[in-house]
Amino acid sequence: MDASTSQSAAFEERSSQNKLTQPRQIALSGIRNFRDLGGYQTANGQMIRYGLLYRSANLHKLNDRDIQRIKQLSLRKVIDFRADFEVANEPDRLPADPAIEEVEIYILDRSVEEMPAIEQKIKSGKVDGIDSIQLYIETYTQYATQFTPDFQQFIHEILEMNGQPVLFHCAAGKDRTGFAAAILMRLLGVPMETIRFDYLLSNQLFLKRLRPNLWLLALKKGRKVARVLEEYIEAKPEYLAIAFETIERSYGSFDEYAHKGLNLTKEQIEHLRLLYLQ
Repeated sequence: MDASTSQSAAFEERSSQNKLTQPRQIALSGIRNFRDLGGYQTANGQMIRYGLLYRSANLHKLNDRDIQRIKQLSLRKVIDFRADFEVANEPDRLPADPAIEEVEIYILDRSVEEMPAIEQKIKSGKVDGIDSIQLYIETYTQYATQFTPDFQQFIHEILEMNGQPVLFHCAAGKDRTGFAAAILMRLLGVPMETIRFDYLLSNQLFLKRLRPNLWLLALKKGRKVARVLEEYIEAKPEYLAIAFETIERSYGSFDEYAHKGLNLTKEQIEHLRLLYLQ
């Protein structure tokens, strides 16, 4: 067996292990990309505890049954990364529970800024000039530079919960939420292969659900228009790689990013692991 085959087999084994026996997705009618980070293994063999760290898309379309299901999760904090206009257009629906603290960390990145114009071009069928790949390269570079104070706040919000259940989300649950989940998992000691595995699950839970809409769009507006929309909503591993490469280039290492960018001490990181690992 050559090295590449061995690495591939090892990745498949880790991926299989990470699926575990308990379902990762939380079954809800109004939202598909809602999942538990519990069960992912760290490099030293520990595991993220189930029922404490959740990630999702926006909660605007939850129905009453969904609300009851979320109530069962005993959430104590919901962190919303969406920009103010996104929140105003589609406010979250949450259980009427005074114990749930709502925290807004507005992140208006390039992809969100361009979203209204891109949506209008897609509706008109005039998509020339849209470069989604470059747009997301800029967006994920922003996550690792311009929005470092926002993600610093996110991590400290998690720390402040002292091990109580937390949900964090954006609009689709794949970009801002995907990067947030990635740095959180990295702090907990989860290997990058597993982090990428989790990041790309959005394509199964979000993009896959939209396939019929893309087919319909291709019939109405043409394949080029549908392809532009698909590129805009697809999570690609190279985007996440750009963010971590930018961290390495800017700080020298992820450990230095954790210390200087996220303002974390070694003791705080150890405490985070104590709270969320088993």
